[in-house]
Amino acid sequence: MPYLNRYAFIGNLTKAPELRFRPTVDKQALCLLNVAINRSSRDERGEKRTHTMFINDVEVWGATGEACAHFLTSGSLVLVEGRMDVDQWQDKQTGTKRSRMKVVAENVQFLRIRRSEEEGASDPTAPAAAEPPPGRAERTAQRPSRTKAVA
Repeated sequence: MPYLNRYAFIGNLTKAPELRFRPTVDKQALCLLNVAINRSSRDERGEKRTHTMFINDVEVWGATGEACAHFLTSGSLVLVEGRMDVDQWQDKQTGTKRSRMKVVAENVQFLRIRRSEEEGASDPTAPAAAEPPPGRAERTAQRPSRTKAVA
């Protein structure tokens, strides 16, 4: 019997991404995201209500994580696709088994990048014009153009 472990959502970052590097030889990047998802509905009287769900454990690994940390700020709108996973460990103080659910992102799309306040942005919803993260400029420059010549 086949199983499916897919999770996809669109939401806003509740705080700036946190970038860490794994203490291994290759220093693999890990970016932690906190996302709020808003859902609107109508109650019995027809009044609009907004429900907010917070997803505080989103892990983005590698070059995608570095790009998230470089471009995204608090308030940015993202689409996250990934899988659910469980971390399990034993509490060092009490010795009890602990666990937490998390989303391991396989794809993150930047739908709206909110500029940080120190950039002096007048429009907080306008896309930020920023340099690509280190090591990504070479790949971007080698991509073929997708424009077609019109005769």
